[in-house]
Amino acid sequence: MNISHIIIEFITFSAVTGSVMYVYYCLDEKYRRSVIMKRLFASSQEAKRYEKRRTEVNIQKILISLGLTAIPKKEEEIRDIKRLLGYAGYRSPDAPTVYFGIKLGLALLLSFIYFVIALSSGHIGLRMVISIFFPAALGYYLPGLFLKHKVSLRHRQIFKELPDAFDLLLICMEAGLSFDMALYRVSRELTSIAPVLSKEFSQYFLEIKGGLPRKQVLKDLAERNGEKNLMGIVQVLIQSAEFGTDVAETIRVYSESLRTERKQIAEEKAGKIATKMTFPMILFILPALMIIILGPAVINLLERLG
Repeated sequence: MNISHIIIEFITFSAVTGSVMYVYYCLDEKYRRSVIMKRLFASSQEAKRYEKRRTEVNIQKILISLGLTAIPKKEEEIRDIKRLLGYAGYRSPDAPTVYFGIKLGLALLLSFIYFVIALSSGHIGLRMVISIFFPAALGYYLPGLFLKHKVSLRHRQIFKELPDAFDLLLICMEAGLSFDMALYRVSRELTSIAPVLSKEFSQYFLEIKGGLPRKQVLKDLAERNGEKNLMGIVQVLIQSAEFGTDVAETIRVYSESLRTERKQIAEEKAGKIATKMTFPMILFILPALMIIILGPAVINLLERLG
């Protein structure tokens, strides 16, 4: 037997045995910990929540340790990543480090999986060593694509929530509340209907209570989200406050324009449905229709020729 086959079998046996022993150790430790947690806490639900928080903290520590080795040294790159993470709703001080830890960890994980598959198939050579960089690159760039997708989803959610939130804000202001107190009331009432704007308005009210000027807080509200419609209405509110115009009327006009824009987008999507349905009809419905129409004729023709 070739010595390389012996080495491969030994490595495979060691990896499988070590994995089984590690899984057994983890399951045994988890069982012992669950018994201890049930004794410490009043219910099993509290013990599960504690275990979940503990697992999240441990995973975060691992990702931070990985991210410290992969985070770029240039302040501009870190600033851009912080801005994108803020747009996606991740505003923790450790968010950039965790992000780069996820990128490095996913790259290492996909490379390891590819290496194990190549090792088990026996195709080991220079091509395998070169090809291992492709899953590593895929794992390193996938979190960036997910982050951009998360940013676009959050911007879309803000755009959907804006008209309803500002309609309620207008009602509160017409009822006699000030602008700041109306925003606070909106943040409390729209927790389940508009969760994103509810959190943003709550942070706005906390910054106002902290003594920051309204203009600066409104600018921060627009900059930390990056949604164009929210930035537009914040700019309109700042100009309305500077020139002394009616804020309620400004909100009413802008809310109607947002609702009209949302309606036009829905009509545009409805108009594109007929064009998008053309390709599925050609690929799936037309062949079945041709079989139903031409099938009997073809069968009759074959019987006559036979």
